[in-house]
Amino acid sequence: MKGKMSIRYILVALLLLIVALVPLVIDTPYILGIFVTTFYVACCTLAWSVLGGLTGQISLGHAGFMGIGAYIAAILMNNAGISPWISMIIAFFVVGLLAAVLLSPCFVLSGAYFTLVTIAFAEAFRNLFTNWSYVGSGQGILIPMKGNSLYIMRWVSKVPYYYISLIMLVIFFLVLKKIDRSKLGYALKTIREDEDTANAVGINPFKYKFIATFISTGMIAIVGVFYANYIGYINPDILKHSQSLTYVLPAIIGGIGSVTGSLLGAVIATPLSEFLNASLSGIAGGLNLVVYAAIVILIVLFQPSGIMGWYDHSKVRKAVNSKLDAIDSRLFGRKDEG
Repeated sequence: MKGKMSIRYILVALLLLIVALVPLVIDTPYILGIFVTTFYVACCTLAWSVLGGLTGQISLGHAGFMGIGAYIAAILMNNAGISPWISMIIAFFVVGLLAAVLLSPCFVLSGAYFTLVTIAFAEAFRNLFTNWSYVGSGQGILIPMKGNSLYIMRWVSKVPYYYISLIMLVIFFLVLKKIDRSKLGYALKTIREDEDTANAVGINPFKYKFIATFISTGMIAIVGVFYANYIGYINPDILKHSQSLTYVLPAIIGGIGSVTGSLLGAVIATPLSEFLNASLSGIAGGLNLVVYAAIVILIVLFQPSGIMGWYDHSKVRKAVNSKLDAIDSRLFGRKDEG
């Protein structure tokens, strides 16, 4: 319905406007840092969702591909003075092709077997960078601060990073929505539901898994470039498979397979993790992780389809849609035809 979509666009635009105005109201670096972290984690979750959510190939190695993107940015910046904006394009194609080629022999695997392979690849790259003197071995790489500069994406203030990460999130979300509703998206979801059926209707699983891997890992490599310049320092620890859980858990909370759910999960899970860390870690070491894990387990047990899975089948959605239809009718003079 055009009317229904109109009111939704207005609400989304208002929400984006409010989020964009946050730095004008809140100037505390810690709070802005939580926002930036939420935005780039959400980008990572959306990137992961192309392969893990839409295609059903659960990866726990995406932190490795993000880390490679970060190392590419650091090396190009320090050794050749290449801008991170250019590094984003390079990282997207290099990491996307590298991951798709390396993982392509494993596309015949599914479930836990494919997941274990992605962990193995991430650990292999982490060991490579840990023992490679050219990239600083275990000490990592420092990206020196050379003053505020758009060209090198380095600022003392967190405000520019806030807006860059927010714009990146909006772009990622729109790209994922476009993929989700495209021929590619339908092919990926068919493979996720039943690979034999996909074959029967003429969908080549290998081809589409290759494309999904390329897009998914290439997108998260872009986030790695942003991360390297935001933090200003990287080391092999960012490639640990445990870091990948930071990007996967929001999708589980929000709803794997749902683009909106992945975004919603990241928006909820990241600030929650920061809050638990700030309030509970001082009481007992690791208590924040225990509480966070308990929340995730409860969601998996009682609502395995996540928040969006619950919402899609709840009376709340019908009530919200009814209200939006009524508002739309008053604002635009249109009535729900369905």
